[in-house]
Amino acid sequence: MSKAASSPTARILQNSRLFSLPRPLPQPSIELTIGGGLSRKSDTATLPYPTHQAIATPPSSHYRGDWGLKRALPARATKSSTPHIRVSAQDTPEHITDFGSAADHTQTEAKWREMAIPILTKQTKEYHRSSNAPVSAFDETLDNTTRRPGNQPRWKFDGPWIAGMQNGDFERFLRNLLTTRTADGTKGINGRSRMEEWRSFLTRHITQVRLADRRRQAQQAGETLSPKDIAKLETQLRPSDEDFRLFEKRLRDQFLSDGLSSELAELISTFLDLPGIGTNSAGANPLMSSVQTPQLRRILGRVVNDLEAGPPSTHASAGLSYLRTNAIMENHPIYGPQMHRAPFLARVLRPRNSQAQGKDHQATLGVAGIVTRDPVSATFNTQSRLRSAGVVHDPSKKQYDPDEMTAQLDEDLRGGNKLWVHPNFATIDETGHIRLEVTRADREATAVKIGAVEELQKARDTAIRRLA
Repeated sequence: MSKAASSPTARILQNSRLFSLPRPLPQPSIELTIGGGLSRKSDTATLPYPTHQAIATPPSSHYRGDWGLKRALPARATKSSTPHIRVSAQDTPEHITDFGSAADHTQTEAKWREMAIPILTKQTKEYHRSSNAPVSAFDETLDNTTRRPGNQPRWKFDGPWIAGMQNGDFERFLRNLLTTRTADGTKGINGRSRMEEWRSFLTRHITQVRLADRRRQAQQAGETLSPKDIAKLETQLRPSDEDFRLFEKRLRDQFLSDGLSSELAELISTFLDLPGIGTNSAGANPLMSSVQTPQLRRILGRVVNDLEAGPPSTHASAGLSYLRTNAIMENHPIYGPQMHRAPFLARVLRPRNSQAQGKDHQATLGVAGIVTRDPVSATFNTQSRLRSAGVVHDPSKKQYDPDEMTAQLDEDLRGGNKLWVHPNFATIDETGHIRLEVTRADREATAVKIGAVEELQKARDTAIRRLA
């Protein structure tokens, strides 16, 4: 080890959080488009994912205001039951440390560890009620970052998603690919040309295409090519300059007629390692307009939407959970193995609305810091159905009737409207937002959770006697 690396100053810098904090992520957009093309934005809303590193400190250091930063932080500003902070600026021009509480995201992460639900892939949302088994985000067929034979799906690419780039970003991307030249014809210093790499890549592609055709001919003739023969053929089949020029011309002519579905677009995407690009939207796709079966239209619509949505911005699990399945059975110390896992309380943020359009007619719930929707529709008539025996509604004992709680908000109810739910699984969309799927909790699981099994049994016996 060098003297500079082992010096006291180097050791201080290596162990200091001043130099160990990672760079913050770009600020996500939290604007919501509502009716009439208007947008809604909140300056106090919790971001969909953390952008700054959360910092914690031991109680002994917290008492002194020591967070491992350049200067001590006032204990009054960090006094909290969850002392976690995020640093926006370590040293501003006013010589202060700009920081804020990070408890919003650290508490959400702690609640998710308690729920222990798996993170599944995005397409699972469409098939989780079908016969197909759910696919985990860690499935070996999906959790890939490098190219493999067979064109297995990947979530990470070296190149950017061109369809989602702004004009300025796209022009900057092109400048980095091309080498500018001055007026006298000499190369400039901006950008780095990859023409030689492209020529080598295209030469290998032509050689492999010719070699595959020669192998097919040999197989049809009953011949077997040895490794020495293959190496000799690779040298013989290497294209000349004239062949290379003619092949490039054929690719350009084909691109004029086929566009993004041409061979040239595929080769460029492979060379630059670019994500796939949708050629048509669901509405403008001529294939969609010719399909009459609703089931087939939904399947094709999902494929087109996935292409237009772009590649994921993070791993399919986002580091939120590492469980591969929800097939977990809880064992109660008194009642033994349970059919359902323990439910969790969800807060009703907005009741059902039968007049709303789209999915807004469903009640909006808050579960572990994530907003989701009640699976029961607003068209569900709770008054005309025959209720199951044993329905108990007593908010003082944490017994909530989900139909009553989601019908209308009660401003006088202490703690607000709540109901018990079972978190099933979650998915991470291409923008990094969490999509949580829940179902209403089973009454027996709720009774076991709050210790009201005897009351549930008495209520059921009473209801059965009334029906008899």
